[in-house]
Amino acid sequence: MADVQSLVSRSVGRKPGFHHTENLLDGATGDAIIIPPLNGQPVTCTMRITGVSGKFQFTTSTDAIVASGTAVWQDWALGTVTANVSDVLLGAVTAVRGVSVSGTVDIDVMI
Repeated sequence: MADVQSLVSRSVGRKPGFHHTENLLDGATGDAIIIPPLNGQPVTCTMRITGVSGKFQFTTSTDAIVASGTAVWQDWALGTVTANVSDVLLGAVTAVRGVSVSGTVDIDVMI
């Protein structure tokens, strides 16, 4: 069984939303962050780094496969980045995770 994390619920205006913030140490791959069914709400992923590098990965594997630790992960379209950057996922995903390629990075996931 793989470690997975859930998003924290937040209220903004009339639409419910979620967020997750995490600090990843040098070379660490974060646990899967489960993305709930969203009915078209965008998922924004932000990589905050200073003089190091990191990336996000996403999966469209089923929830059961993510929970079992055997999901197939793909790098986000921006690849490995070396400066603060955000990107919006263009399609539905079941989970995302941050990866520190080098140094300590911070990630934010916002819905």
